[in-house]
Amino acid sequence: MANKEMPYEEKYDQLFDFYISETAASYAFHKKKGTINEWLDTSLEVMGSGMPKFMGAITSLLRTIVPGRTFKQITNQMVYMQQITQPSSGIEVSWVSDREAVMTYKDCEILKRTKDIVKKAGLDISPRFFCEMDQYRHTSPLHPMQKFGIDLSCKLEPNGCKWTFKLK
Repeated sequence: MANKEMPYEEKYDQLFDFYISETAASYAFHKKKGTINEWLDTSLEVMGSGMPKFMGAITSLLRTIVPGRTFKQITNQMVYMQQITQPSSGIEVSWVSDREAVMTYKDCEILKRTKDIVKKAGLDISPRFFCEMDQYRHTSPLHPMQKFGIDLSCKLEPNGCKWTFKLK
Protein backbone atom coordinates (compact mmCIF):
# COMPACT_ATOMS: atom_id res chain seq x y z
CA MET A 1 0.00 0.00 0.00
CA ALA A 2 1.43 3.38 -1.03
CA ASN A 3 1.57 6.30 1.37
CA LYS A 4 -1.04 8.93 0.74
CA GLU A 5 0.17 12.54 0.86
CA MET A 6 -1.48 14.48 3.67
CA PRO A 7 -3.06 17.75 2.46
CA TYR A 8 -1.38 20.95 3.70
CA GLU A 9 -4.50 22.08 5.58
CA GLU A 10 -4.57 18.82 7.54
CA LYS A 11 -0.82 19.04 8.22
CA TYR A 12 -1.27 22.57 9.52
CA ASP A 13 -4.20 21.57 11.76
CA GLN A 14 -2.32 18.55 13.15
CA LEU A 15 0.88 20.54 13.77
CA PHE A 16 -1.04 23.41 15.36
CA ASP A 17 -2.86 21.08 17.77
CA PHE A 18 0.42 19.29 18.54
CA TYR A 19 2.13 22.65 19.22
CA ILE A 20 -0.67 23.68 21.60
CA SER A 21 -0.62 20.30 23.37
CA GLU A 22 3.16 20.32 23.82
CA THR A 23 3.16 23.93 25.01
CA ALA A 24 0.27 23.24 27.40
CA ALA A 25 2.13 20.24 28.86
CA SER A 26 5.31 22.32 29.27
CA TYR A 27 3.36 25.17 30.84
CA ALA A 28 1.61 22.82 33.30
CA PHE A 29 4.98 21.25 34.21
CA HIS A 30 6.70 24.61 34.78
CA LYS A 31 3.68 25.88 36.72
CA LYS A 32 4.00 22.92 39.12
CA LYS A 33 7.76 23.50 39.48
CA GLY A 34 7.43 27.29 39.82
CA THR A 35 9.73 27.87 36.85
CA ILE A 36 7.43 29.50 34.26
CA ASN A 37 9.39 32.77 34.03
CA GLU A 38 12.73 30.97 33.65
CA TRP A 39 11.25 28.78 30.91
CA LEU A 40 9.84 31.80 29.05
CA ASP A 41 13.11 33.76 29.43
CA THR A 42 14.97 30.81 27.92
CA SER A 43 12.54 30.76 24.99
CA LEU A 44 13.20 34.49 24.44
CA GLU A 45 16.96 33.94 24.54
CA VAL A 46 16.60 31.22 21.91
CA MET A 47 14.36 33.49 19.79
CA GLY A 48 16.91 36.30 20.04
CA SER A 49 19.82 34.03 19.15
CA GLY A 50 18.24 33.41 15.76
CA MET A 51 18.46 37.08 14.83
CA PRO A 52 21.61 38.51 13.25
CA LYS A 53 23.59 40.60 15.75
CA PHE A 54 23.65 43.64 13.45
CA MET A 55 19.83 43.88 13.28
CA GLY A 56 19.61 45.96 16.46
CA ALA A 57 22.16 48.50 15.20
CA ILE A 58 20.54 48.75 11.76
CA THR A 59 17.06 49.12 13.25
CA SER A 60 18.34 51.77 15.66
CA LEU A 61 19.89 53.72 12.78
CA LEU A 62 16.76 53.43 10.63
CA ARG A 63 14.58 54.46 13.58
CA THR A 64 16.66 57.64 13.83
CA ILE A 65 16.54 58.42 10.10
CA VAL A 66 12.98 57.30 9.17
CA PRO A 67 11.20 56.40 12.42
CA GLY A 68 7.64 56.17 11.08
CA ARG A 69 8.51 53.99 8.11
CA THR A 70 10.74 51.72 10.23
CA PHE A 71 7.99 51.33 12.83
CA LYS A 72 5.44 50.43 10.13
CA GLN A 73 7.76 47.85 8.54
CA ILE A 74 8.50 46.16 11.89
CA THR A 75 4.83 46.24 12.92
CA ASN A 76 3.67 44.87 9.55
CA GLN A 77 6.18 42.01 9.85
CA MET A 78 4.92 41.23 13.37
CA VAL A 79 1.30 41.20 12.14
CA TYR A 80 2.28 39.01 9.18
CA MET A 81 3.96 36.50 11.52
CA GLN A 82 0.78 36.28 13.64
CA GLN A 83 -0.79 34.35 10.76
CA ILE A 84 1.09 31.30 12.02
CA THR A 85 -1.62 30.96 14.67
CA GLN A 86 -4.44 33.22 13.50
CA PRO A 87 -6.05 33.54 10.05
CA SER A 88 -5.53 37.00 8.56
CA SER A 89 -9.31 37.48 8.54
CA GLY A 90 -9.19 37.34 12.36
CA ILE A 91 -6.53 40.05 12.68
CA GLU A 92 -7.47 43.70 12.48
CA VAL A 93 -4.85 46.47 12.45
CA SER A 94 -5.60 50.12 13.14
CA TRP A 95 -2.91 52.75 12.66
CA VAL A 96 -3.25 55.43 15.33
CA SER A 97 -0.25 57.28 13.86
CA ASP A 98 3.03 56.45 12.16
CA ARG A 99 4.35 55.62 15.66
CA GLU A 100 1.42 53.68 17.14
CA ALA A 101 -0.73 50.79 15.95
CA VAL A 102 -3.34 48.49 17.47
CA MET A 103 -3.66 44.83 16.45
CA THR A 104 -6.88 43.08 17.48
CA TYR A 105 -7.34 39.31 17.50
CA LYS A 106 -11.02 38.60 16.84
CA ASP A 107 -12.26 35.11 17.69
CA CYS A 108 -8.73 33.97 18.49
CA GLU A 109 -8.03 30.58 16.92
CA ILE A 110 -5.34 29.66 19.44
CA LEU A 111 -7.68 30.48 22.36
CA LYS A 112 -10.49 28.35 20.86
CA ARG A 113 -8.21 25.36 20.31
CA THR A 114 -6.48 25.77 23.67
CA LYS A 115 -9.79 25.65 25.54
CA ASP A 116 -10.59 22.28 23.93
CA ILE A 117 -7.12 20.79 24.37
CA VAL A 118 -6.71 21.86 28.02
CA LYS A 119 -10.15 20.46 28.84
CA LYS A 120 -9.55 17.13 27.04
CA ALA A 121 -6.12 16.73 28.66
CA GLY A 122 -7.51 17.53 32.12
CA LEU A 123 -4.69 19.99 32.77
CA ASP A 124 -4.88 22.24 35.82
CA ILE A 125 -4.12 25.44 33.89
CA SER A 126 -6.16 28.32 32.54
CA PRO A 127 -7.10 28.03 28.86
CA ARG A 128 -5.69 31.57 28.63
CA PHE A 129 -2.20 30.37 29.48
CA PHE A 130 -1.05 31.30 25.95
CA CYS A 131 -2.31 34.84 26.57
CA GLU A 132 -0.37 34.98 29.86
CA MET A 133 2.78 33.68 28.13
CA ASP A 134 2.49 36.22 25.33
CA GLN A 135 1.93 39.09 27.75
CA TYR A 136 5.06 38.10 29.68
CA ARG A 137 7.22 37.52 26.61
CA HIS A 138 6.19 40.53 24.53
CA THR A 139 6.69 42.98 27.40
CA SER A 140 10.04 41.47 28.41
CA PRO A 141 13.20 43.46 27.62
CA LEU A 142 14.48 40.22 26.04
CA HIS A 143 11.83 40.30 23.29
CA PRO A 144 13.11 41.49 19.86
CA MET A 145 10.33 44.11 19.54
CA GLN A 146 11.48 45.68 22.81
CA LYS A 147 15.07 45.59 21.59
CA PHE A 148 13.95 47.37 18.41
CA GLY A 149 12.46 50.19 20.51
CA ILE A 150 8.80 49.22 20.30
CA ASP A 151 6.73 48.97 23.45
CA LEU A 152 3.96 46.39 23.45
CA SER A 153 0.96 46.20 25.75
CA CYS A 154 -1.99 43.83 25.73
CA LYS A 155 -5.60 44.00 26.84
CA LEU A 156 -7.41 40.66 27.05
CA GLU A 157 -10.90 40.47 25.58
CA PRO A 158 -13.48 37.65 25.87
CA ASN A 159 -12.59 36.00 22.53
CA GLY A 160 -9.16 37.42 21.83
CA CYS A 161 -6.95 40.34 22.72
CA LYS A 162 -5.87 43.80 21.66
CA TRP A 163 -2.17 44.64 21.29
CA THR A 164 -0.87 48.19 21.19
CA PHE A 165 2.51 48.83 19.54
CA LYS A 166 4.23 52.16 20.30
CA LEU A 167 7.54 53.43 19.04
CA LYS A 168 9.69 54.50 22.01
